[in-house]
Amino acid sequence: MPNTGNSSVVSQLFLAIENGQMLLPTLPDVAIKIQQMLDDMDIPVTDIVSAISRDPVIVAQLIRAANSALYADKPRVDNARDAISRLGFRALRNQVMTITMARLSKAELPAVKALLNNLWEHSREVATLSYFIADSQKHLNADQAMLAGLIHDIGTLPLCIYVDKMNSDLGGDILDELILRYRSTIGEKLLQTWGFPEELVEVIPEHENLQRITNSHLASYADVVTVANLLNRVTAKSVPWENITARQRLHLSPEICLNFHDRFGNEILTVHEKLFPN
Repeated sequence: MPNTGNSSVVSQLFLAIENGQMLLPTLPDVAIKIQQMLDDMDIPVTDIVSAISRDPVIVAQLIRAANSALYADKPRVDNARDAISRLGFRALRNQVMTITMARLSKAELPAVKALLNNLWEHSREVATLSYFIADSQKHLNADQAMLAGLIHDIGTLPLCIYVDKMNSDLGGDILDELILRYRSTIGEKLLQTWGFPEELVEVIPEHENLQRITNSHLASYADVVTVANLLNRVTAKSVPWENITARQRLHLSPEICLNFHDRFGNEILTVHEKLFPN
């Protein structure tokens, strides 16, 4: 049973969410600028390189990605221009988003910090699997699928930031209940505020609908994330894959899903190292 102080924090949180008054984290200025520039086809590459070069963390991440094992047969790069040339603009967008999420996922309270660390680890795993799955789907873009996997549980982030800011150690059970109840609603609103396309916004509420029916025989990014989210190495063998409609649209057999990591473990590791270089 929560103490009076914790009950007060929960009540405030409920009111802030229900009244639409919960403050959502904003994208850093450099991330906004880069995203806007990437959306403008007339912006010279030199201007994009110049904007990115102002953030050494982003530059370092891009260079690490461009020198990952995936490009072992290519000459090493040591500057932002060459890294962007090798990775491409969509991968650049995803790297900026990865760094942004990592920066926002900071907390002081031990319980919140642990939860955010688990969220970040899970999000990267789902992002890796989403990229790998979508890469075999001709109508989907693997980099866009990676981004969908990265943000599928992003509604957890504002909740954790709020609780951490209030400096109230609610306890794992209460915080978990709040997250399960509100992360979808908050995640949708956050991505809409950040200007994400609808095909990614819909991933938030739809990816946990395991029997989702659609009007198309083609798989969506929500379908990719649904399957990637279930392909946890520990739990994948216990999922009733024959009942997962997203699997059907992705043309993956139940047998392949049951043994996914056994079949593709090395390839998945290579993708992970490409997307999230150490």
